[in-house]
This record gives sequence, C-alpha cells and structure tokens, in this order.
Amino acid sequence: MNKLLQKHFGFQEIEIKQLNGYDNANYLIKAESGKFIFKTYSLNTGSIALVEAENETLLFLQNMKKNKFPKPIPFIDGSLVKALEIAGQETICRMLSFLEGESLGEVPHSKILFQSFGVFLAQMNMKLQAFNNDTIKARQWEWGIQYLYMNEKYISDIDDLKDRNIVNHFFQQFEENVSPVLDKLRKSIIHNDANEWNVLVNNGEISGLIDFGDLAYSPLINELAVAIAYACFDKENPLGWAATILKSYHQVMAIEDSEIAVLYYLIAARLCISVCNSAHSKKNDASNVYAFVSEKQAWKLLHCWMDISPLEAESCFRSAIS
Repeated sequence: MNKLLQKHFGFQEIEIKQLNGYDNANYLIKAESGKFIFKTYSLNTGSIALVEAENETLLFLQNMKKNKFPKPIPFIDGSLVKALEIAGQETICRMLSFLEGESLGEVPHSKILFQSFGVFLAQMNMKLQAFNNDTIKARQWEWGIQYLYMNEKYISDIDDLKDRNIVNHFFQQFEENVSPVLDKLRKSIIHNDANEWNVLVNNGEISGLIDFGDLAYSPLINELAVAIAYACFDKENPLGWAATILKSYHQVMAIEDSEIAVLYYLIAARLCISVCNSAHSKKNDASNVYAFVSEKQAWKLLHCWMDISPLEAESCFRSAIS
C-alpha cells in the first residue's frame, strides 16, 4: 500500500495503521504533510456513486466551519475517487483529512457537552437543507429508519425470545404510529449516524463529525432520533439527557409538533435496527467485532425504553422545546 500512496498522492514517508470499519477498510495515514484517513471499499459491497455523493456532501459542508467535517483529499491527478487494484482486487479508494479530537464515547458526559451536541446537529442540518443529491435521495437500505421494515428479516437472528418480542413490539408500534405520517414529516439529507464513535469532542464541546457513509434522505427528525439513541446509552435518566439535546437543537432550528409526536418511536426503531443488524452480523461474521460494538448498550436502552410510556416521553420532549 505504501507504493500505491506514493504513486497516487505523492506521499513519501508514510506510516499506516488500520482502523475499525463496519463494511469497509479504513487506514490512518501519517505522512510528511500531516494525518489522513484512507478509505477503501470492495466493488462488491461499495458504490462509486454513493462514495462520490458522500464527497459532494463533505465539500458542501466545508464552508460551514473549518475542521468540523472531513475534507476529501484529491489524488495527484485531481480525482477524489478512484477504483484501484489492491491485493489483486479492484477496490474503490478515497482519502480524507484527519480530524483531531476524542470520541463522544470516550469522554465524561455533561449537560454543557450535550447542549453543544444539539447546537452542532442543528447548525449542520440547517446547512444541509440547501443540499441536494439524487444518489442519496434514491438510497433505500436497512439503516434508514423510514425503511425499518427491511430489518424484519433479521429478527429471527435474535436468540433470546424476550428480546425478539421487544423488537416485534416496537416494529408494530412503528407501523401503527409512524408509517401513516411519514410522508407528512419534513425531509432533508441527514448524516444519519451521529453515534458515540463518530462524534468528536474538544475542550468539553462537540468539535466535529466523521463517517458520512450512512447519509440518507430522510425525515429530518431522524437525525435527532439517531443521535439521542446513542447518546443515551447507559444513562439512568435517558429522557432528561434527550431533553437537553432537544432544547439546544430547537433553539437553533425549530422542531415541529408532528416530529415530537413520533420521536419516541423513531428512537426505538433505530435501536431495533442496531440490534437486528448486530444479531445478523454475529450469525454471518462473528469475527467482525466492530459490527456489534454497541449491541449490549443498545439492548439495555431498548429494555429501558419499554418501561417508558410513549406519552411520558412525548410530554418530556414537548416540555424541552416549549
């Protein structure tokens, strides 16, 4: 890989470290000109069009705030995406700038930190409302909350009967309470994966967001549903922490009543998607530990969510934005 990076990026003194990845390979590159992230995707599982769409999104966000989002780094010939042969296989390749910071999952959580989280997401979502990309709009896959039904085939991979019943319960709740109003909710291109390992922290505040591989054209409120689902892992009072994010987000970008009405079910849906995919990944490739790194915490919060009534959650969420 050293020769490939020298040839296509002009790097000379190179250190390479492989990082975790869900369905692609990521490498931390240290070169004389700085740190970078080299990302590769199998042509069997990746899509050049989606990678190009991700790059377009990142370039669009660059003029929002510097060093808040990864920046696509061009190959020597100016290309941002190439299909190259690596270890005898045709592979989609791209380079991104490296963002310094600790992940949200590594630092103590505080009200101030979660307030900055809400503000950060709102500012990004306001910016993205002006962004359009047909490839992202056409995307339909399991990690889009509005396509929850696509994960139904994975429920049978969950070993525990009680756990399967919980997931079935929330699938039914989604069908009854969310599906009828999906078309009426505001839609936008969203990051769709602001989990605890993709959110960066510096000096007690959210400083950046990485991994735009799950970009979706989706009901806007799903951005918050995803963020809250992961931010509330291991919290004794998840509604209180959720309210902090909602309040600060709402102060920058107003959340609508119709969105608050379904947020409880959307958070549950994201947790169900996570545990369904974790169960399926275990059955298919138990060696990919990264694929179920959040499984235990997701189950814990999903069990907790069962003990919270939808009316209690909605009342708390409404109070946060009143």
